[in-house]
Amino acid sequence: MNNDLTTWIAWLEQHQEAQKALSAATVKASEARHQMETAERHLTYLTRQERPDGLIIADPATPEQVQKVTEHLAKKLERSATHRDDPIRQELQRAWNDLKQTRSRFEESQAVYAECSEAQTQVEKAIATARKARPEASPKALEAVTQAMVDLQQRVDKINATVAAMKDSDSIAADLEAQARRAAEEVERLEASALLGEVDEAAKGQATTTLAKARKAAEKAAEQAEKQAAARRGLNKMRDDLQAELSELESLQRGVGYEVGKAAMAKAERELLEAIEVAGLQGRVAALNEARDEANFYAPEGTGYNSAHIELRLSPFYMVNAPELLEY
Repeated sequence: MNNDLTTWIAWLEQHQEAQKALSAATVKASEARHQMETAERHLTYLTRQERPDGLIIADPATPEQVQKVTEHLAKKLERSATHRDDPIRQELQRAWNDLKQTRSRFEESQAVYAECSEAQTQVEKAIATARKARPEASPKALEAVTQAMVDLQQRVDKINATVAAMKDSDSIAADLEAQARRAAEEVERLEASALLGEVDEAAKGQATTTLAKARKAAEKAAEQAEKQAAARRGLNKMRDDLQAELSELESLQRGVGYEVGKAAMAKAERELLEAIEVAGLQGRVAALNEARDEANFYAPEGTGYNSAHIELRLSPFYMVNAPELLEY
């Protein structure tokens, strides 16, 4: 794999990881914001419930307003310090505790949200930096990936053809081993017959020679079968590695193709806007209206020409900023 493809793979992996991190950070920040807003609403509710007369509480309550209400409750508690068993004082104490705890929860959730929001911002900055470092998204880059895939597939096909063309050496070796066993059995039979005087030495010698040849052929076939099995294992391993690399390239092709497509789309959208601007529609419409105004000035009574007006409604532009409606 050449350096350009390696660079693209590294960039896509980095970009994909950053996108995953952004999704996680966004969810976390959203949850933290929800917790903060819930605590804030409860704090505002309690602040309004316990506010002194004349104090208007905003929505949400400001820190200054919460502090004033807290101080207001504290003073009321202080004034009733000698009546600790009084139900009214106990209710004041409960209200003060609730307000204090809710304020503490809100401040904690506010700090958590600030931390999560900052983490989200940092991930967004990392993605922006990664996008700036993206390799050139040109058709040549996509062609390079596609050609690399073609080359790899050719190697895989060649290995498949080689494996398919291999003879079944295992079955050949098994046949030769069976022949050797039969030859050995024949020699044993002749040995027994010789002891009984029922066979001559010439037949016995010929059988022994046949046995030796059969054993040698079987050993050679077994050795060849082992070599071929090793070669087959090596080819299969090589094919698996190539297919893994091919799968990686397929993923790379989708990534590069998507980036190339977005770059081409951005270029086409910019060129379309530029073409509209170059057409000088505003000047042409102004010239037409000037001519109509002049004609209207001299036109007979009852004759008139309305001003020209052009509206261009644009479908969504995805890669560049463009107005939905252009008017001339």
